[in-house]
Order: sequence, then structure tokens, then C-alpha cells
Amino acid sequence: MAGNLLASVRKTYGMPLRCEARPFHAPEAAPVSTTTVSPVTPTPTPALDLTPGYVAHRGLREELARLAEVTRHLDPVDILRVRAVEEHLALVLRFLRAHHREEHTVLYPWVRAGSPRAARTVSAFQVDHSALEDTMRRAADTSVPLRDRSPAIGRLYEQVARHSLAEEHQLFPLMRRHVRGTPDGRMPTRTVRVWGRDLPAFVAFHLHHATDAERRRVLRWIPPGAALLWRAGWRRAYERRRRAAYGS
Repeated sequence: MAGNLLASVRKTYGMPLRCEARPFHAPEAAPVSTTTVSPVTPTPTPALDLTPGYVAHRGLREELARLAEVTRHLDPVDILRVRAVEEHLALVLRFLRAHHREEHTVLYPWVRAGSPRAARTVSAFQVDHSALEDTMRRAADTSVPLRDRSPAIGRLYEQVARHSLAEEHQLFPLMRRHVRGTPDGRMPTRTVRVWGRDLPAFVAFHLHHATDAERRRVLRWIPPGAALLWRAGWRRAYERRRRAAYGS
């Protein structure tokens, strides 16, 4: 009877009822890639371009020399001219202070950290800045007539000339070795913040005193879009300011 039942099941399902051992085939492993993955090399930060520094120094020497000369012969009755000279002197002094602030907070500490042996040299220039600041206060004292401040402006020019040329000779080589520029070679964001509302005049200051070759480098250094604004109006505004102060 059991045999008849098994036969009936086989007939109904058309399949054997015994378990059959079947060979196990493991899935083929994926081929191992032989491609070598190269490590990602970070883009090196470019060396600091000192062109803006050279241009700033030259511009300060030229502007302070002109201001010392024009204030020596300034007619106090010419109110419009006195006002123009006063405003331009104030701008040049703000530029000088911003320049020194950048050196104190960024450039000098980096040089000191990169070359401890240069610490004495850096300290000497910082002391020099203190002497310059004292003369700057006398030059900026609007309670004193401009003609009477001419000697102080002349001393400031002499101090800035001596200081800036010594800095270019002694510190700039150290800056090239120990200070890095921004990844894109642009002006640091902190400088833009420090310049604030004086950004148009300070950009025009640099570009006015640059040679053709230097101007191309400065245009790559200033913030994006500033070059267009300089061509559109900042340049002419700075030139008008100078003509009003110097008369030519």
C-alpha cells in the first residue's frame, strides 16, 4: 500500500521524492583591481609675492615727500587747498598705519617663528614702528596749522624712507623664505577687513605707484572685481584727490 502511495505522489508531482546530493559551486570572486591609487598631493601654498610691499613703500616715500613740500609753501588763506591737503595727508597716514598693522600681526610673527635668529632684527623694526607712530601723531595733529606741521611731515618722510629701505634689504629676504601667500595668490581676507572703507583708495594707492609690470601683479593680488571697479572709478577718484592736494 505504501508503494502504491509513493507511486501516486510521483505521478502527481512528476518528481522523485528522494534527496539527491548536488555539487556546490561557489560564486566567482570579483576580479581584484590592479590599478594603483596615487596619494593626493596637496597643492603647495605659493611663496609670498612681495610686489605689493615694494609698491607700498615706494608710494609712501613719494606721497610723504610731496606732502612735506606742499605743506611748506601752503597758503593758509586757500581754504579749499588746505582741506584737500589735510584729507590726503590723513589718507596717507591711515595707509601707513594699516601697513604697519599687517606687518605687526602677520609678517613679523611669521618671520620670527620661521627664523628664531631673526628675532633681534624683527624687534628692532618693531621699535622703529613705535618711533614712527610718535612722529605720525605730530603730523596728524589738526590743532596745529598744516604749515607748522611741515617739519614733522618732513621727519616722517625721512624716517619712513630709512625704515622701508632697510626693511626691503634685511626683512624681505626672510619673508620670502618664511611667509607663505594665500593659495590663490590674492590679498588675504583679513587685509580686506582691515582696509574697510578705505579699500578703494588703498587699491588705487598701490596701482598709482606701480610700474606697468608691477601693476599686472597687483591686479592679480587685489580682491576679485576690484580691478574692474578701479578702472571704472577708483583710479580717477584717487587722481582727483592728488590734483586737489598737489595742484598737478
